[in-house]
Amino acid sequence: MRKVYTERSRSGFTLVEIMVVMAIVAIVGIILVMIFANTLRGSSKAQILSVIKQNGQAVLGIMDNTIRNADNVVCPSTSGDTLVVVKNGIYTRFRFINNSIEKDSPSDFTASTCLITDPAVSLVILTDTDPKTGVSVQSGSFSRSRQAGSKDTITVSFDLNKGVQAPEVVGGQIDPVKFQTTVQLR
Repeated sequence: MRKVYTERSRSGFTLVEIMVVMAIVAIVGIILVMIFANTLRGSSKAQILSVIKQNGQAVLGIMDNTIRNADNVVCPSTSGDTLVVVKNGIYTRFRFINNSIEKDSPSDFTASTCLITDPAVSLVILTDTDPKTGVSVQSGSFSRSRQAGSKDTITVSFDLNKGVQAPEVVGGQIDPVKFQTTVQLR
């Protein structure tokens, strides 16, 4: 017995089949682009936080080492934004100023008034102040506590945020990162 086929044999795809495949490919493409964009945004936020944390830890390390090895705390300012310590007759001043943290070594210092009368000598800006890729200091303070029979204890606290002209992070705001340490003189 012989079978008779009434349909012609197919040699290609119909227009509907091609449109269905194009729609599926478009949907998969959109999903992949969204995943890729979210990955880039996440790494950008992670990179900014990494820069902030590296800057903060580096500054804390310098301050901790200098304060811990100092002979004496000469003058924490009443406003809390300046600290002066002395080691072997050499003064070191830390200041929170102009969205940065500065360290210098003034040579002319009046301890009774906590007044430094000469301009900054050997000024070093401890934070990366690049407005786009660096960090900015949101707030900072030094406080001293004295206990009978022990050396001074200094608490250093500051908040760092991304640079003042850093691009906005899509999908989230970066909150300032708080850094704090308590250091006792040796």
